[in-house]
Amino acid sequence: MLSSKTLEHDSPMVFVLFAALACLLYFFRPGFMPAVQQAEKPLQALFPKNLHQYLSNPNATPVLGVDVSHYQGAVDWQQVANTGVQFVYIKATDGITYRDPAFYSHLKGAQAAGLQVGAYHFFEPDDDPTKQVENFVTTVQGVGLTLMPMLDVEITSNRSPEQISNGVAKFIATLQQRTGCQTILYSYGDFWQKNLSSQFANQPFWLADYADSPSVPEQAKAWWLWQYSDSAQLAGVNTQVDVDVVIAGESGLNAMKCTAEGAKS
Repeated sequence: MLSSKTLEHDSPMVFVLFAALACLLYFFRPGFMPAVQQAEKPLQALFPKNLHQYLSNPNATPVLGVDVSHYQGAVDWQQVANTGVQFVYIKATDGITYRDPAFYSHLKGAQAAGLQVGAYHFFEPDDDPTKQVENFVTTVQGVGLTLMPMLDVEITSNRSPEQISNGVAKFIATLQQRTGCQTILYSYGDFWQKNLSSQFANQPFWLADYADSPSVPEQAKAWWLWQYSDSAQLAGVNTQVDVDVVIAGESGLNAMKCTAEGAKS
């Protein structure tokens, strides 16, 4: 141990020694010294305040994803993956003829970044549901999707609830017959309540609700995902983007896995 006289006499040399020792301790910390806390992932700041109370396991790390279409423009998918996002749903089709012009470019980028990838179809209630399935399947077949398809149902096109429900049921049944995959049904809570009815009670449900406390339809017994923001700012995306969480965490994401060819991944 150095005495006070030695410190006083050799203060420049001692300062250098202490500085060198401090650097060594910082970069080569022994096990008894706590590591510097890592910064939270950027996406943590986007969580709703009470997100964890809606998860199946409130102590689990949330499994987060985004959904996109051509409206997002060019996306740096590696940056998106670096934020902690684990999956993405990409708009593939709409109605009986429309194909999203950015579907294949988004798909290629997301796959290269190592994300789990699914595709979705926007349902047009006044179009034939079987022809809509044909449009979707033709677009996504053989492209290497890993997640079950999603059907976005949020407009009425002046159709009655019975007509909408019948058309959605026909689409889901036909798509499962064609691909072997279940379909996740995406909608807003009040739209589901008014237009989709209890026949979809056990259909995997993706709720769009941007309140801190989401309103899940009482009859929707299979709440799998929550789109809790439609205006998130995320590294790699130049526009606002939808952000989603899997209610059951990792086990829920695993349950969503299904290729477009119908074989479980």
